[in-house]
Amino acid sequence: MEQVAAGPMLLSLVQQLSRDEGLLRAWALAGEGAASSRPESVVLADARLALVQACARVEAVAAAVKAELVASAYGQITTATAEAVPDAARGGGAEASARAEMALALRMTERGTAAMVDGALLLTTRHPGTRWLLTEGHLSPAHARVIVDEASVLADEDVPALEAAVLRRAPERTVSELRRDVRRAVAKLDPRGAAERHAAAVQQRSVRVTPLPDGMAEIRALLTADEAQVVCGALDRIARDLPTADRGFGARAGSRADALVAVCSVLLDPTADGDFLPALTRTAAPVAVQVQISAATLLGLAEDPAHLVGHGPIPADLGRLLASDGTWQLAITDPEGRLLDLHRLRYQPTAAQRARVTALWLHCGHPTCSVPASRCDVDHTVPFNHEAPGTGDPDDPGGGHTTCRNLCPRCRLHHNLKTWWGWTTTLLPDGTIAHRTPLGRVYEARPEPQPCAA
Repeated sequence: MEQVAAGPMLLSLVQQLSRDEGLLRAWALAGEGAASSRPESVVLADARLALVQACARVEAVAAAVKAELVASAYGQITTATAEAVPDAARGGGAEASARAEMALALRMTERGTAAMVDGALLLTTRHPGTRWLLTEGHLSPAHARVIVDEASVLADEDVPALEAAVLRRAPERTVSELRRDVRRAVAKLDPRGAAERHAAAVQQRSVRVTPLPDGMAEIRALLTADEAQVVCGALDRIARDLPTADRGFGARAGSRADALVAVCSVLLDPTADGDFLPALTRTAAPVAVQVQISAATLLGLAEDPAHLVGHGPIPADLGRLLASDGTWQLAITDPEGRLLDLHRLRYQPTAAQRARVTALWLHCGHPTCSVPASRCDVDHTVPFNHEAPGTGDPDDPGGGHTTCRNLCPRCRLHHNLKTWWGWTTTLLPDGTIAHRTPLGRVYEARPEPQPCAA
């Protein structure tokens, strides 16, 4: 299926296979070698997943064609309108008329149409590399939108450098991973602009309440990235001590809500029982937030963006400011992104191991997962054998040894996939972790260069 070019022929093939169960079975089993031991149900499931992948490629090609048509149609409608209605050529009337014309034809709002047109124009005029990958089915429309939207703050002359920095790996990245990559590249290409945009954004800090259906309301706080990390860390700490806290899987967001209500209630009601909120008083273990910054930027010799773990790139000035605060956890890297040092690791030796592993991986070690490593379990890649523990030798058959090389952060969901639900992990010689799925597919994950690498 991957050998078929994305286009009408691939779409026709997918349609035939999806509608004819016998044809799908014959196609799937024909691709299995005689020595294959996979059950037929697994083979057929894998084949259907391949059809979904093929549909995604066709969708990408259609999005590229649509963008080209939107851009050309907008230009031609604008020109035709200006020629037919001379007054429309002044004050942007022809452009507004063209957007209104397209909005009615596509049954879209004019705001949505304007966004569609702007995106199509940027893609077709400023992003030749992104456009090519989309046309070939290597990027999804969502990936292309991320690149176009995040790069909109750059000057035209900086866009080729941006594409050179992010496109090589873009087909392997999730949308959220690609967004982090692009934001980091934008901040590095335009550090002065990043600092100016941050300063302007700080002036927009706010807290707003929006009524919602079903007796609910949303509180939206717009804060600086470091302030948001402190707030969430404090709410997590308070939530752990609430007597009614739900310890179940996936309860973090609800527990934070409970903690926010509890702390505000205590502050407003002097008679309320606040004994279960020890985090209201300052302790010797403040909320730990990790900032990564290159040694050159820390010393003021460069203006590369720093990296706030759990958020992404931040301006160099803010990174230096946070690094000077002893309550933060700081990781310094060399130009290649290797960790040079760890500061204020307030743990016993086993906690220091965890700090090293989470600083190395940054996120859950499962491919495509973006859960911050600080919120993950630290798990053995090669399972630890409790009956015959390893001695520290990587080849020891007694079981996986407890070393930083064999430890990897995994969020609870992906930890459970590995422990209980049929996924296996293999540690390769270069430190890459191979994940084998129940369908027999293998996906690799490895620690990425630290975000502050040159």
